[in-house]
Amino acid sequence: MKLKKLTTVLVLAGILATGTAIAAEQTQFAPDEQYYPKDQLITLDKQNVAKGEGTLFGKFSFTRDQASKESAIKEIGWMTLEKGASIGLHTHGVNEDTYIIISGEGIFMDGTGKEAVVKAGDITIARPGQGHALRNENEEPLVFLDIIAQNDTYALNHPQPEKK
Repeated sequence: MKLKKLTTVLVLAGILATGTAIAAEQTQFAPDEQYYPKDQLITLDKQNVAKGEGTLFGKFSFTRDQASKESAIKEIGWMTLEKGASIGLHTHGVNEDTYIIISGEGIFMDGTGKEAVVKAGDITIARPGQGHALRNENEEPLVFLDIIAQNDTYALNHPQPEKK
């Protein structure tokens, strides 16, 4: 029980830099796991992500703070933005972030400020050094998969400053 509480505290501390947790439901993480049943996903809802608006609702197989150093994929989550909610424009360091749109419609903005309407079946990616944002202006929830992977080649050639 103490390990579960400690893990929950670490998850919450890890997301404070990107948003405020509304709910966190922690399960035991196994780095060699290959199957994540939907009823066992980690619920982690964040407020005002990257200075966006509203709540980003998330259900994760695992989160960045749980991924091993050797794992390229650092986070996978089912994400939902309700009407008026957004992820603010932010730039990626050594990781790549892909949104795979499952349902609904949203506005994707790349790091140059160019906007595009995204809908079911569309895929976006922000590579190291690139920025992106996403918002939902429609009644229907915008549902997407968010997959974050670390680009080790970029990381080796572009050392990041240590976080304080």
